[in-house]
Amino acid sequence: MKKKTKALLFGLGGIAAAGTAWSIWFKEKMKDPEFNSRVKHKGEAGLKRALLGLNNILPDFPHPSKDEFVSHDFYRGHEEFRDTSKRGSKWKMGYGRYVLTPDDYLEKDYYLGGYLTLPPSTVKVVLDDLCVRAVCLDDGSGRGSAAFAVIDCIGLSSKDVRTIRQLLADFAAENNIVSINISSSHCHSGVDTQGIWGPLPKILKNNVREIKSKNIDRLISGRDPIYMDNLRQKTAQAIKDAFESMKSGKFYYKAIDDIKYARDKREPDVYFKEIVKLHFVPDDGSREIVGAMMAAHPVAIYPKNGELSADYIYYIEEEVNKAGADFIFFQGAQLAIAPDRSFVDGDPNEPDFKEYGRAIGRHLISFESRDEERILPILNIRNKEVFIPSDNYIMTALLNAGIVNNIAVKIGDKATDLMFLTEVGYVELGKTLRLAMVPGEFAPELALGGTYSADESYTGQDWPYPPMKDMIAPDTYMAVIGLCNDSIGYILPDNDYGCILEEKRYEESVSAGSQTGSAVVGAFQAALEDCGRLVE
Repeated sequence: MKKKTKALLFGLGGIAAAGTAWSIWFKEKMKDPEFNSRVKHKGEAGLKRALLGLNNILPDFPHPSKDEFVSHDFYRGHEEFRDTSKRGSKWKMGYGRYVLTPDDYLEKDYYLGGYLTLPPSTVKVVLDDLCVRAVCLDDGSGRGSAAFAVIDCIGLSSKDVRTIRQLLADFAAENNIVSINISSSHCHSGVDTQGIWGPLPKILKNNVREIKSKNIDRLISGRDPIYMDNLRQKTAQAIKDAFESMKSGKFYYKAIDDIKYARDKREPDVYFKEIVKLHFVPDDGSREIVGAMMAAHPVAIYPKNGELSADYIYYIEEEVNKAGADFIFFQGAQLAIAPDRSFVDGDPNEPDFKEYGRAIGRHLISFESRDEERILPILNIRNKEVFIPSDNYIMTALLNAGIVNNIAVKIGDKATDLMFLTEVGYVELGKTLRLAMVPGEFAPELALGGTYSADESYTGQDWPYPPMKDMIAPDTYMAVIGLCNDSIGYILPDNDYGCILEEKRYEESVSAGSQTGSAVVGAFQAALEDCGRLVE
């Protein structure tokens, strides 16, 4: 018996030694870039097979077929674009705002959206309020007004955007509102508005059962139905308030580049260095409206303590309000763009994100209208629907399990044969300010230039489009409104879409797929062509 025990121990020791030796060899071998890449590609292939299997075993979700899909609650915008102001016309603008913070967060679970945690994080304390802010503007040409609302949340699906538009359908028709656009601030410490940050095993079990039984109205997710209904209702009301409070006045903007407020965490190192200040001054001397367009992830608060916050956006507003003005924030092209707080010299006893927001707010209001460029009363806007194929099986599984509620259509018999229906937009304000509205977290190099050449790129291919800023007239300034009218994840150049298991390629795992960049930029180019604004 002792000999057997010794032999067993010797054998186990040998296995352990061999395992240790293999582990050391493998770690060393993984330092070789070529071997490392091969291993991770094989791992990704295995992951894709597993995800494909998950999609195939899920019950058949009733997505409409692409051929049979009928669009609704889509606003194309102005049919006629103007190059000059109408004689005697003036800008009109109004503002609306509502608090979205739930009052009963200690009585029920509200899941925090932005980070996957086990167990899922819920709201336990409120640091500051989540809000929806809206503006409505009209150039006096008689062609109709446009509305823009921004919600303090991680993202909002196309279905929710179109539900808000349904709530406004009669009001918009009666008042000639020709464009309604809803975007998100992308704060990672707000209530889950997309559905993926709740108790996923429980959600999946329920939804599989209900989809099988064709009880689609009984699906659950991390989204709280009452909270979402309140959000939609208040967003619609904020837009109504903005329209009904419109006053005539002067409109200005300034692209401010004298503070380094952001940094790019993913190569190529390209980002918008400017903060665009929008500034409306009513003729009657009443409360002004200040807007900030900038790109930086609001990710200061990890949810382990259950802290709900709008992040730095709330504290920009705090300073603007102190100056006697209303405030609206637009998140920009912030694929992997993080805040850079090195310029902030604030109270050392206050959290960095608060002082960062306050510093930006003070900087915005330090400029007066005489320092800014006057925007002539010319408003042109055009939106375009686009279908985007999804070859990311994580996203198709979320759609097929009814966890996210983006609009998706079938293009074949396989469970993964899905496309997102989303939209892209283009806005002209005056002679020189231009806006691109995109439905996700956008790579800045797609707008500004700096995409990889074939020799540099992951796929060995060129990026087929010019920078979006070069598609529009010279001597204009273009900004981006991200996560606008949908939230379909990260939007990367196709030739930089790589293996999700490789270092610094997290974005690929939360993207609609490898063709998203070209689909969005192609749709933007087509929208410009539709309205006669494409520069060849």
